[in-house]
Amino acid sequence: MKLQLLTAAASVALLAVPTLASANDAGWYVRGNVGYGVMTDMDFTGDLLGDVEGEGNGQGSLGVGYEFGNNWRIELDATQLWNDLGAISQAGQTAADMRLTTGMLNAIYDFSDFGSWEPYIGAGIGVSRAKLSAQAHSLPSGLITGPVNSPTCPGTNACTFSDADTGVAWQLLAGLGYKITDNLTWDTQYRYLNVGDLSHRGLGQNLSTPITAASTLTGGGAIATNVSGAGSHSVMTGLRYRFGAPAPKPDPVSYTCWDGSSVMDMSTCPAQPPKVVYTTCWNGSQVESGSACPARPQVQCWDGSTVDNAASCPTRPTITCWDGTIAYDQASCPVQTRIQRLCANEYRQEIIYYNFDKGQSAETQQKIQNILDTASSCSVGNINVVGHTDSSGSAAYNLGLSKRRASDVRTELIRQGVNSALISSEGKGETQLFIDTGDGKKEALNRRTEVLIRLNETGVIN
Repeated sequence: MKLQLLTAAASVALLAVPTLASANDAGWYVRGNVGYGVMTDMDFTGDLLGDVEGEGNGQGSLGVGYEFGNNWRIELDATQLWNDLGAISQAGQTAADMRLTTGMLNAIYDFSDFGSWEPYIGAGIGVSRAKLSAQAHSLPSGLITGPVNSPTCPGTNACTFSDADTGVAWQLLAGLGYKITDNLTWDTQYRYLNVGDLSHRGLGQNLSTPITAASTLTGGGAIATNVSGAGSHSVMTGLRYRFGAPAPKPDPVSYTCWDGSSVMDMSTCPAQPPKVVYTTCWNGSQVESGSACPARPQVQCWDGSTVDNAASCPTRPTITCWDGTIAYDQASCPVQTRIQRLCANEYRQEIIYYNFDKGQSAETQQKIQNILDTASSCSVGNINVVGHTDSSGSAAYNLGLSKRRASDVRTELIRQGVNSALISSEGKGETQLFIDTGDGKKEALNRRTEVLIRLNETGVIN
């Protein structure tokens, strides 16, 4: 089955050669690389148990391939790597090494937009031949009374392997080429190789009895181990040589200039005289230069700026005067008397602020005077006094405090001569915070009494 898979892949690649080999730079090449490789960590199962870690060693590769001239190439590649795997599971008196020999069919794509440098990537499939050499024993160092088993060869005192297994392998490549000449390229590449699972046979032996320091291994039986995780990482460099002459350079291309002359480089065409472009002036006349247009009459706007026509002037800002009329500035508004200011709006509000936990405020008298001025000059419909507190303290206490604050203001207004029938008062406690601070917070703007005056008529004097 493995051989059939490799044969099918090779057949498909070779059948593609006549179709792809149509570009100018097509041709055969040979390649040789040497470098450094290390095998991946591997696990042994079966009659040989444990794991190993590969150590780096030299590696060599030879290849023959074909460039199709459209950035693609294929190659047949032979590579060999010998690696010392060291002790098995770090156990004493154990050792292993492996030699990998591969024959691969690679498909490679070259990136050709970097001048003389040619990065490339590729992948390959093929056959691997992995030869395992391993031994493990646990011979006695003195007189002992019972059997001795190697920890890496359960059931035996010693085991040896010198066997090869063949299977399907695959690899990934990434590299960088540098064109020394049209035919010779310096080639450096990285490879990851995966050879799949392996199976190797060996020999297991036991000590002769009685067991002493002079005991020898006797007998022998067939044993086997399976290897998983086998593969390698490697970096190699070398040369790649392509046979055949370089692709012929294209015939030079000539260009026709604006005046009908023929040149090899468009930059050598004679300078073309500038075209005459006419400008249409504001009054409809046409001239060769905008600076030749006649001067346009200017209009001075309200802000001192000048424009071509009055419609282009910026919009002049307006204000709403106290009596609802519109003017360009405050100075243009009708003169407003003090009485007109007091009685101009249907509603007027005064706010009295308090120190923490106080029922009366130092600014109450000033605010009361403002209310008295309005009440004496305007037609007052009603006065609503509402006390508030912040959220510090209990809700019940704050409700009582807010009622006392509102009642204090109402009492003072009545004492100053305001009709008590016009005044209502109530307390909201901490239910209508001006600034939402959350519960238990002191906030000066929340400790207030709001006095809202509603007029029956605006602009009317009692």
